[in-house]
Amino acid sequence: MQLALFDVPELSRPPRDARVLPTRAESLPQAARLARQLSERLGVPVHLTLTDNRATLVSFRRQGTGLRVRAHHLFLDAPEPVVQAIANFVGHADADARSLLEAHARERRERVRRTRQPGAPLKTRGRCFDLRAIYQRLNTTYFDGRLQADIGWARRPGQKRRKTILLAGYDSRLGEIRVHPALDQPHVPAFVVEAVVFHAMLHQLFPGEDGSRHPSHPPEFLERERAFPLRDAAQRWQHEHLRSLLRS
Repeated sequence: MQLALFDVPELSRPPRDARVLPTRAESLPQAARLARQLSERLGVPVHLTLTDNRATLVSFRRQGTGLRVRAHHLFLDAPEPVVQAIANFVGHADADARSLLEAHARERRERVRRTRQPGAPLKTRGRCFDLRAIYQRLNTTYFDGRLQADIGWARRPGQKRRKTILLAGYDSRLGEIRVHPALDQPHVPAFVVEAVVFHAMLHQLFPGEDGSRHPSHPPEFLERERAFPLRDAAQRWQHEHLRSLLRS
């Protein structure tokens, strides 16, 4: 289970160079203390890994009789109430704990990385579909060419069994659309991929509150989505082929 990181409005984001990161010498004793505090509160051994993840505050999984916890380094010097909130979130998925952790992170947003780490650019051309070409065609046809975003295939997820699948998502912080690679297959109709990309582009046009990555569908969003001629057919295809997509 994981707690997703909040989103900060564009104008309030500090430049990446402004972040103050802990040194290894500073972080090791602090991490050991935090792991010990969590272990005492949860009553089980805790193996703690620090992250600089821009998308997740806290995540955890059970391992034998203990827990493996991944936590953002902004919690290293957390006061007692915040440490207890981490324990409550990990132990009981407590909603009040979630709110307290998000508030703590907002107060320390200068420590959060807001850009993608250097690496390979987004892959736009797959085995069957060129996402950049699809994006440009939809942008010209439905948005008068006004939208600008990077688009590419997401990394293939792990092999664990899933009950749901997110076929595409728009990250307002990075201006990126990522499409699930399960759609890059010969049996997937082109209009299905186009409908998924069109839906993500609408999230770009109608971002959530304060640029939130959590998707919302206001009335104007739904009205614009109905303009896509094969929307209903695409949704039926997704529903009928959900199991095969989950196995991909």
